[in-house]
Formats: sequence, structure tokens, C-alpha cells
Amino acid sequence: MQALRWAVLLLAVVSALAFLVLAVLAYDQQFFELDHAAHDLVRAAPYPELKPLMQALSRIGSGYVLIPLCVVAMFAGAFALFALTKWIVARPRPKLSPYGFPSAHTFGAVVFFGGVIYLLWTLEMRPIWRWLGTAGLLVLILGVAVSRLYLRSHWVSDVLGGLAGGTAYLLIFLLAIDPRLRPTR
Repeated sequence: MQALRWAVLLLAVVSALAFLVLAVLAYDQQFFELDHAAHDLVRAAPYPELKPLMQALSRIGSGYVLIPLCVVAMFAGAFALFALTKWIVARPRPKLSPYGFPSAHTFGAVVFFGGVIYLLWTLEMRPIWRWLGTAGLLVLILGVAVSRLYLRSHWVSDVLGGLAGGTAYLLIFLLAIDPRLRPTR
């Protein structure tokens, strides 16, 4: 259990640092070439049959779905963190609308669905259901992230920032509420 505690703490610190680095680089417009290359790659293969799926995944990661879920799950701090970061970085999106970094859809999906993954691993259930649930929720998180690129709502660096920031927030939150995850002295 001690190794798990340190692993969670290390992953939280690494995710938080990755989020901060991505935020600074996005603020300084350092991802311009990477963002446009990823944007061009996604746009090079438009499959019209994928659009309804991508729109549905994007809706799952939207504030209309995640904010009520996050409030119920008491994740209001996640909203405050990504809203503050969006305000500080103030980076435009691909369609030039404001407040691109980080992707709040991706950030929120990581926090909420990652929290559900945490619950799967703390509840008594058959391992197969735990693994299937985890895999399905990870695919859902990645689906929300990809949908933001596919729909031209965010740059890849915005989505990476959402993944890193959401992971850092979730792990720090879990370290704060679950004494089993805290390193012992």
C-alpha cells in the first residue's frame, strides 16, 4: 500500500507540473506548429459518419453534462481551476473564440470519469467488471478529448492541458480525501 501511495503522489506531482508547463507554453504560443499539424491531420480525414459520434462525445464532456455531475460529486474546485487557467492563459481556439487552454471538456471528463474509475477500484466487485469499467471510462475520456480536436474546438495542446490538469486535480483531490493514499511518515 505504501508503494501505491507514493505512486499516486508522484503521478499527481508529474501531472501538475505537466499542466503548468503546458499552460506556460500555450500562453507563450509555443505550440503553434504542433497545434496546426495535429489540426491538419484531423481535418485531412473527415469521415462524415464520425461527426454524430464526435458530437455526442463532446456533449458528454460539456458543462451541461459535467457541471451538474461535478457539483453532485463535489468537484467545484476543478471548475474553479480550469476557469482561472482559461482566464490567465486567455488563448484563442482554432475557430478564434476565446479561452481555449485548457480544454474544460477534457479536464472535466478526466476529473469525473477518473473519479468513477477510482470508485470502481475501491468497491467490492469482480475484477473483470472493474477492468471493463476502467477500460470503458478511459475510452470515454479519450473520446471526449479527440472530439474536441475533431470538432475544431481546441488545439491539441489545449486537450493535453485538460488531460494533465484534470489528472493532477483528481489525484490531489483523492490524496486529500482518502487517507489510504497518503504517504505515511
